[in-house]
Parts: sequence; structure tokens; C-alpha cells
Amino acid sequence: MDERKAKGIVDYAFKDIFGRPNPFSLDEIRKRFAYDINIPERVKDSVSGKETWTVNRKAKKFMHSDDVSMALGKNTWAKPKREIRSMDDLLKGWHEINYFATEKEINSRDIAQSESIYYSTGIFGSTRVVQSKNVVFSEYIFESQYIVASLYNIASAAAMRIFDSETTASSFAVEWSAKISKSMYILNCVDMYECLFCSNLQSKKYCIGNMQFTKEEYLPIKEMVIDWTIENFGKGNDEGF
Repeated sequence: MDERKAKGIVDYAFKDIFGRPNPFSLDEIRKRFAYDINIPERVKDSVSGKETWTVNRKAKKFMHSDDVSMALGKNTWAKPKREIRSMDDLLKGWHEINYFATEKEINSRDIAQSESIYYSTGIFGSTRVVQSKNVVFSEYIFESQYIVASLYNIASAAAMRIFDSETTASSFAVEWSAKISKSMYILNCVDMYECLFCSNLQSKKYCIGNMQFTKEEYLPIKEMVIDWTIENFGKGNDEGF
């Protein structure tokens, strides 16, 4: 996984959601759409001196998980016994060996700038991703694919800015909802198709602001919303999403 592949994932999701080519660079996507996601940051590996990535903001010393595994296999970090007469003695010894493991992953591949990835493929700049594929700048993603700038999602696909939701597809800015498709700016809803700026509704389509429209009335307004989103979102005009 590299930035080119990550950009390809974003481009695919963006086109599926908005029906338009992605006009943003990868860095612009991170700044405009993932500004409040706890994604890994670059730190210096205290053993190798190379750059590595972690979400730990408190640790002072870091060690790449590959080196941790190597140390475990060789058992080279065992120390000779020495007398412990106080907590100061104990904490001094602890500080000598206390290195936080970075870029951890289990049975995953094509991973970069990420941490705590499990049974997943194609993950970039993300953390706590489980059984998922093609995820960028996201956290706590489960059994999903083509997810960008999202947090706490299950069984979703082609989604951006999706929070605490499940079974969401081809949608943008959805929170605490399920079974949402081709919709934008949705709160606390279930089973919504082609809806905009709706909350606390169930089993609706072509609704805007909780009002029913025809398909012919709805589609031009959606294009207006897409224009507004691409121009304004992430500049302080995100309406709480």
C-alpha cells in the first residue's frame, strides 16, 4: 500500500458517492474530511531511528511491531535480576524496557501508516480495522470496504463521513443510522434511499429535510447539495457532520 493506491481507493469511493471524479489530493481529503478522526501520526522509532506510525499520544518511546516480534522470538530483552528496594527502582527498570509497539497488524496485507489492523487488506492511515478491505483515514471499521474518513462502522461500502452506523452504502455524512443508501446528511434513520438532510425517519426515499419530494424534484436538489459539499465541507460549513 502506498499513497497512489490509497488515492485510488478514495477516488473510487468518491465517484460512487457523488457521481463525480474526486477533485482532491490525498492530503486534502485528510484535512477536509478526516480532520476529527483519530488516525495514526508519524513518530520516530526509538530503536531503528526510522519513521513509524501510531495513534498513541502518550508514549515516549516507540518500536515497530516487526522488531517486537523479532525480540519475542529471540528472547533478547530478558534482563539479569537486580534488587528492587523501592518503586523508584522498579519504575527505572520499567522505563528502560517500555517501548510502545507501532503499526501492529494480524493476518493483514497491503497496509501502510496504520495500526491495530486485523484480517484486512488495503488499509491506509487508519486504525482498529477488522475484516475489511480498502479503508483510508478511518477508525473502528468492521466488515466494510471502500470506507473513507469514517468512524465506528459495520458492514458498509463506499462511504465517507459515516459515524456509528451499519449497512450504509454510497452515502456521505451519516450518523447513528442503518440501511442507508445513496443518501447524504442523515441522522438517526433506518432504511433510507436517496434522501438528504433527514433525521428520525424510517423507510423513505426522495425525502429532503424530512419532506417528501418526487424523484424529478429531488435529483436537481441533490446536485446542488453535492456542489455545496465539495466546495464547503471541512471549511467550517459542515452542519455538525
